[in-house]
Amino acid sequence: MSAPKSVAVGVDVSPGFSRLCTASLVYKSGLPSVTPSVISNALGFRSTPTVVAPDESDADAFIVGEAAKKALTRVGANGENKGEVLESANVLAKMKGGDDKDALTFFAHLKELAAEASGVGMKASDRLKCVLAVPATSTQSSVDGLVAAAGAGFNKPTSIVAAITRPAAICVAHGLTGGHAPAAPPSWSVALAVDWDYTGLTATVVRRVGSSGLLQLGDTVEDKTVTSQTLVDAMMAHCATQFKRKSGLDVWESKKAIAKLRPACETAVRTLGKGAKADVEVDGLMDGVDLRVPVSKPRWDMLIGSAVGKGKALLEGIKGSGVEIDTVLLSGDVCEMPSVKAMVAGLFEGAWMGSPAVPCDEAVVIGCAIHACFLVEGMVYDSVGKGLTANVSVAEGVTLGLATLDEEGNIQGDSVKTVIAGKAVAGVEVEGVLSGVKKGASAAVVDVNGGNKVIVKIGDCDEGDLRVGLKLGLEGGLVVRVGATEIAC
Repeated sequence: MSAPKSVAVGVDVSPGFSRLCTASLVYKSGLPSVTPSVISNALGFRSTPTVVAPDESDADAFIVGEAAKKALTRVGANGENKGEVLESANVLAKMKGGDDKDALTFFAHLKELAAEASGVGMKASDRLKCVLAVPATSTQSSVDGLVAAAGAGFNKPTSIVAAITRPAAICVAHGLTGGHAPAAPPSWSVALAVDWDYTGLTATVVRRVGSSGLLQLGDTVEDKTVTSQTLVDAMMAHCATQFKRKSGLDVWESKKAIAKLRPACETAVRTLGKGAKADVEVDGLMDGVDLRVPVSKPRWDMLIGSAVGKGKALLEGIKGSGVEIDTVLLSGDVCEMPSVKAMVAGLFEGAWMGSPAVPCDEAVVIGCAIHACFLVEGMVYDSVGKGLTANVSVAEGVTLGLATLDEEGNIQGDSVKTVIAGKAVAGVEVEGVLSGVKKGASAAVVDVNGGNKVIVKIGDCDEGDLRVGLKLGLEGGLVVRVGATEIAC
């Protein structure tokens, strides 16, 4: 009986909201096609607030996501500043190298969501194979911290099989790496990945290397002063002004009123991202007076004009740098705004604007899921380029090498050459070369940590250099490639 199949999962953990997505591989007309499916939480939302809060009923327990956000809103309403409380409770802000309880609790919650939504259940949650999104400017130490926390939260470090930068994930989601639908235009050469969300605006130039579709990430520019929170602040200011005009009450004088107004404005901002209007409604906002503020799309465009103008200035700088951009891909909840889409399309007139099947606010997690799917399926596609993926070890302490054998099958002298030392990344082949091999001689793949134990023998070698590819599978197996021949161990 074959082992149960692994499940590919994309994980996008951002300071504002986190998302999960599964992906499965099907063949259409003989060609592989990946179908992503974004996971909804228990309340039916396709994103979960990246927030953990203490459980008021149990001093040793935590609550997560929407429940934690509501609990912290109540704390804010009782006299604390909600914005500060939420920031201090944010998982990423508090994570310390993978051992922070908040981070572990949050990732454990994501594991439960993914296990139930994918149908594997918690008892078989080790079948989940996840790819994490990391910021384009991440250091290796910050990547290691995120991976460590995720692996601990999923209760199995090997559940995290890769980390992929956010701009790379956006490109994968829109088909720039090939191998799945949707497919990008075959003629694209330079793309701009625009990621505008809770953390600010980041734009990364991505180049196509050769005709294979290999990605190479270039320069990244960013502005952390224009975030999706900036838009919420603009909505709050507008509502506070309207409320004061009608009631004479100043919302800014009451922390309780501010705490009640903010979530209503957050909901309105998200509604305006895909709709023509929104109503901000709060019962008993202040001194028993209700708030009712309708916001039309023209009014909203005026309110966010300053923030959009800053983003436009940043993108104009990229356009004016002389880079010939033929593809522009949008990501993040701010890019869902029709005015932002129109602004970017106007700046880069004639550029391919990505697949309409990929929602801006879900592009990153979809790209992570697609990348995970191809790793799970053991398929090769042109995705690994400079800056695209971070090295995530799925096998610590693995050291493999090549060696020549004598006529009796013993390793010759000091002929062992190490190919994989200490760490290995699932699905990525590492090639080793033995030079000066005699015609008809034998060689072997050896376990260096295991006293140079022979794993695979390679007989009747050709004279010259012997090239051998070694690739670890997600479940710990090894594939040895000699020329066009592959041997599974």
